[in-house]
Amino acid sequence: MTSIGQREQRPDAPREETLHPVLLGVRLARLLRMIRESHVPGYEREAGYKEIQRQLIIMIGMFGGLSSHEIVTLTGHEKAQVSRAIKPLEEAKLIARPRLRAKLTLCSKGRTMYNRLLAMGRERDAMLTAGIEPDRLKRFAAMTDRLTVAAAHMYAEERRRSAEAGIINPSASSLDLPSWPEGRRVKPPPGHLITPKLISLAAYLNRSAMLVYQRCEGLSHFQWQVLSRICIARPMPLAKLIIAVRRDKSQVGRTVGYLEAAGLVERTRPTRRRDIVLEPTPRGMEVFRAMYEVGLEREEGLLSGFTAEEREAYLALIAILTDNARQMLESEGALG
Repeated sequence: MTSIGQREQRPDAPREETLHPVLLGVRLARLLRMIRESHVPGYEREAGYKEIQRQLIIMIGMFGGLSSHEIVTLTGHEKAQVSRAIKPLEEAKLIARPRLRAKLTLCSKGRTMYNRLLAMGRERDAMLTAGIEPDRLKRFAAMTDRLTVAAAHMYAEERRRSAEAGIINPSASSLDLPSWPEGRRVKPPPGHLITPKLISLAAYLNRSAMLVYQRCEGLSHFQWQVLSRICIARPMPLAKLIIAVRRDKSQVGRTVGYLEAAGLVERTRPTRRRDIVLEPTPRGMEVFRAMYEVGLEREEGLLSGFTAEEREAYLALIAILTDNARQMLESEGALG
């Protein structure tokens, strides 16, 4: 198997089975989708609140208090997104701060919620990481932390490039490199969770990629997601695409319409039935290949500080976690 970040002889049109082993971001997205589909119903039923809010409670509880900026850094979420998530938690008296820019800490209710979430997380993590030795899992967690820091640097650099290109507002505050909170390397409490770490890494990779797609090709993240799926699994029935991207039918239709107007995809009706089949145009494949190369270059930069053995070990554990997540979905009858 080709290691993460290594180049390989690629066909003119990379297919899904060759794309997934190469791009870490794709594999992470696939793993997190399965984790969410198996975990979220239980969390929402037993604890409530949104995923980001549960993540905030876990982070604040683990570090004993965090500022808003530190939360943004640790989770990889946008500042506005974190601010919106904080407000309901303050109103519910789960978290509090003595003054506006002070660190957020857990209230009594928040501590109870934290302990409940931690217990649920440990149970879920035990199933997700089944078959992985503790030392191996510890190395995986440490490498995920290192990758998150590298992804944060990559995101800051992409913000700088996008600001220079006029894609985003070049305000000084928006281009600051994330500053990790003091005590970042302090040993976490027993039973620390793998999933929040993966969510943070994926968040930085996704935010950085969104800017790349926009700067290089003028595409939004979802437009790129739709185009890439059509290019990888062509010909792609529209009905199958809607299921694959898990978005509203009207949103997918609008996005396909945009890509069609831009000359990147075309639709046909191979039979007299109403089924619509999507194919990339030559221009669409050209854009896909170019962005695929950009993805490889970004990944090589992300993993430049790791040995080939470390990359292979990380990839192997991602595969185990994905298999376990799939089994969890199947056991709960949630996998279609």
